[in-house]
Amino acid sequence: MKILSEVHLCVVLLLCIIARQLASADEAFHKDDANLYNSKKFALGVGFGIVRFDTNIKVTDKATGGTRFIDLEGNLNLPEISHVNTLYAAYQFNNTHQMLFGYFSVNRTSNLLNVDKNFEDVIAINANINLSDRTRFYYLSYGYKLFQDDRSAVTLILGLNGMDFKYIVEASGDITIDGITKSTVLLVDANVFAPLPMIGLDFGFRFTPKWSLSTKISYIGGTFGDVSAGVLQTSINGRYKLAKNIGLLIGVTYFDAVVTIDDETKITDISYNYDGGFIGVHFGF
Repeated sequence: MKILSEVHLCVVLLLCIIARQLASADEAFHKDDANLYNSKKFALGVGFGIVRFDTNIKVTDKATGGTRFIDLEGNLNLPEISHVNTLYAAYQFNNTHQMLFGYFSVNRTSNLLNVDKNFEDVIAINANINLSDRTRFYYLSYGYKLFQDDRSAVTLILGLNGMDFKYIVEASGDITIDGITKSTVLLVDANVFAPLPMIGLDFGFRFTPKWSLSTKISYIGGTFGDVSAGVLQTSINGRYKLAKNIGLLIGVTYFDAVVTIDDETKITDISYNYDGGFIGVHFGF
């Protein structure tokens, strides 16, 4: 009986030691993760993406009521898949408040020779068509952490998104509009800049001291001058800490915009969508 009691005592002592070691390990792990959001004050990154575009444009003449529908990728061979360049930055005042900046540029061109096409009210015979999409997006926003613990955070994002649309579709040759023949016609001429309000949520979670995941959803909408728009954007990205001051970002994004440009002579409706993957590297200071 004495031997059995000693065995029981040894087992209890062993379990206590193991429990203490596990508690210490758990405490150390969370202490390591406690600095999850205490990163560098300023971070600057550059990125590269491969995305797939889907663009449709409708132009309505106010005087005649005539409309033309143009599928830039489907009918006019504007590159559906293209690379894009990004620039992003963040400044963190403290664990709760931060400022965010981003830049996204598109550069797509296409040239069609000897084209015979009918664009509703425009008839092109033996024409050359030049297309370009040099759209730029800018955003400047403020982030406020609604919730955070050792591993996760939810951030409210409020700011401005500047959409700089630059679409040109020009046809030259024998172009007939309502029975009148011209040598050159701008089928699409969308060149506007509109800063619109943005609101969103960013959900962050850290798996290890080096690996983390962020899911962001945002909405952009409003009217500025002749431009009105509604945009839904979502992204999921993983972040990996390569070194003390260097981080890697890999993710996917989806962007769906409906834009209307109402000028003096025409109304241009643009459906602008893209989705794809991107990679970036950022440096902390």
